[in-house]
Amino acid sequence: MLGYLFIGTSCKDSIQITDVSGVHNTLVEYPCLSSTNDCTNSFEIKGGTFNFFSSFHIDSSSQINSAVITVHGHTRNADEYFDRMISIISSQELEEDVLVISPHFINLNEQSSNSDWYWNSTSWKWGMDSYMSASGNSASSFELMDSLLSRLSDKNLFPLITNVLITGHSSGAAFVHMYSATKENNTYDHLNLHFSVVNNQYFLHPDSTRRRENGMLSVIEDCIFYDDWPYGLNALSPYMEKEGKEKARNNFLSNKVDYFIGELDTETSGITLGCQYEFLGDNRYEKNSNYKSYLDAAHPGNKHFFTTLPNIGHTTNTYNSSIFIQYLESIF
Repeated sequence: MLGYLFIGTSCKDSIQITDVSGVHNTLVEYPCLSSTNDCTNSFEIKGGTFNFFSSFHIDSSSQINSAVITVHGHTRNADEYFDRMISIISSQELEEDVLVISPHFINLNEQSSNSDWYWNSTSWKWGMDSYMSASGNSASSFELMDSLLSRLSDKNLFPLITNVLITGHSSGAAFVHMYSATKENNTYDHLNLHFSVVNNQYFLHPDSTRRRENGMLSVIEDCIFYDDWPYGLNALSPYMEKEGKEKARNNFLSNKVDYFIGELDTETSGITLGCQYEFLGDNRYEKNSNYKSYLDAAHPGNKHFFTTLPNIGHTTNTYNSSIFIQYLESIF
């Protein structure tokens, strides 16, 4: 059982504190509002361990009514993403109502124990299976996100949660973008899911056509793997194979997905090269604009909405913009 006590603070009222990690006796502020060891949490799945930062314990009954899952970029700095989202949620005085979770998809060198699931530097963002554990098991990064959602949808643990925002920036945006193809009608069990894709450069195409420089759509003849997962719905990952191509396609096109792109996100450094990536342009701003044109032409009636953020480049400061704050307010 979690222990509780009340302490005086500079706030007008005393606040409740508890051990968010649930693994030692140190008491920390409740909710946990910084990326310290006290805010780390984990669970076991398929014989391995998945680690993440969490402002509330994932297995404790709570009166919170919403959650934000914020997915890190390619440097896997989950602590910084957790701190930024905590800062934003706190600025809206929602820290006692909204659970913040920041998953950590690590590589081999970042393992803290041999049981930690790990990936290479890119495979986690495509929902690929982890490297095998000593027991011969592996787990998809999408499967681990499902496990988080399963906990949040458990009414015995979180009886009031209805809305969950899953958001990612840069490589984290790719994860969220692809993951949206795994759910139907923006729902998971008892939860309403909101997908927010921020400053993305990788895009899933639900059919075999691509937008060419002249704006026309056509099948590509000179790029062998262009329609394979995660660029398309062929040669699917093991997790996506269970979903199936048609179901994934229908999920992706029927779900509401919100995209945010900085007006100044026009640098070409850090842009992945290769024919399967290059149809949409040379930088993230071009790619988002052209991908919107592709979706509207190839799949009219889709529910993917794009918002340009003025005077913002490729930075997590996107989350602090007034436009994104208004978006959060519309959910919570």
